Amino acid sequence: MKKYPLWKLIIVFALLSMSLQGCLGLGGGDTNYKSVTTGKNGDVKINSQQAAFQGKIYFTLNRNLYMLDGKNKEHLMQLTKGMDVRDPAVSPNGKFIAFTIHYKDYSDLAYMPTSGGKPTIIATGYGKFTPNGASVLSTYHWFAQPAWDPDNEHIYFLGDNQKHYWDPAIVGNYDADILDLQVFKMSIHAKKLVTVDDMESAQAVAYTSIGAGGLRDPMYRPGHANQLVYTSYKYTPPDWSRLAIQINIIDTNAIQNSIKQDPNPYNPKYHPGVYGGEYDPGVALTPEKADLTNMQPAFSPDGNTLIYVRREDATHMSLYTMPVVNGVTSDPNNPAFDPNNAANTKKGLSDYGQSTKLMTGQYISQPVWSPDGSQIVYYDYHDNIFDLWLAKIVKNPKTGAYSIDKNSITQLTQTNGNLDADSRAAWSR
Repeated sequence: MKKYPLWKLIIVFALLSMSLQGCLGLGGGDTNYKSVTTGKNGDVKINSQQAAFQGKIYFTLNRNLYMLDGKNKEHLMQLTKGMDVRDPAVSPNGKFIAFTIHYKDYSDLAYMPTSGGKPTIIATGYGKFTPNGASVLSTYHWFAQPAWDPDNEHIYFLGDNQKHYWDPAIVGNYDADILDLQVFKMSIHAKKLVTVDDMESAQAVAYTSIGAGGLRDPMYRPGHANQLVYTSYKYTPPDWSRLAIQINIIDTNAIQNSIKQDPNPYNPKYHPGVYGGEYDPGVALTPEKADLTNMQPAFSPDGNTLIYVRREDATHMSLYTMPVVNGVTSDPNNPAFDPNNAANTKKGLSDYGQSTKLMTGQYISQPVWSPDGSQIVYYDYHDNIFDLWLAKIVKNPKTGAYSIDKNSITQLTQTNGNLDADSRAAWSR
């Protein structure tokens, strides 16, 4: 057997190691990734060779907003600087992007052209702390997760707008600030929300179970009038200590119409509440069950399918799709329609059993459909770091069920911990 000098073996192993790194996408030897900017934790790289997509993807790095164009992946466009930007959402016409700007004690709701520029603040949470007997009254407010109406002129958002509004007798004798975020709606052309009266007069869209975490993930249903989906958090009986996290759908005007029919603030039909005392026109699409978590819903472009996240256990989360039932939020032919009746509640849950698992990961999250419905982008967690990933999503023409083309799963970014994975990405044409 022929023997080789030790120095030759060292060179061979070094070359083999570099080759494997390139093939597996590990280390700095991967030529598929190009450095496009530098963050607090080092270089941010884009998989410019393998990750193919159409349109523009918006996301935040170190709380700065960026845009990545599928036609020019080697140049990442920075849209904001020096602001703590979160939760970007692009208008349906692609002209504007809404987001929140965070500060120490409050946040602002803003939008600007998708090409960049000075943000327009439409609601400011700035306030003050005022002594109030033995406690302190805060007029600061928090806003989060804006979502656009299809008219490109109204924004749905999470806010604590009514934290001082409710009579304790109405909300289950809860005699404190309601800090849980609820869903509201406002026009981008309306008077800026500044004062307490401004905040409380914003149109309420969905109410919460107080003290459980509020509402999250609002998103308008494309192609279906006046329907919004969102995630709710609530404690469950009998001891009210275990959480149920579920996905709901609601008529965006149901609460407002109820107030118009009976404007008496001391006897509202719908309201937040504690210990199951809330009453809301939202209809559950996933079961209310202790320790069951279904969240982060996102509609397909036609509005007929949801992709969402289900927590499997403490270390595993999965992406699922499910069809969306129609006719549970309202009935234009029935003025007496009650979304909370038993038959409608059962109908709302009827498609949950058709959910299809797409993939599982440790902390897989925040899925978003491409504008043409052929791909998804999502966050996945590897080596203690979140990154953006792409995958093709395929619909079975016979069954209508979706699946992931496993050969298409591609890591889009190497962000070295600079990616803000608590803010869902946005994808536009």
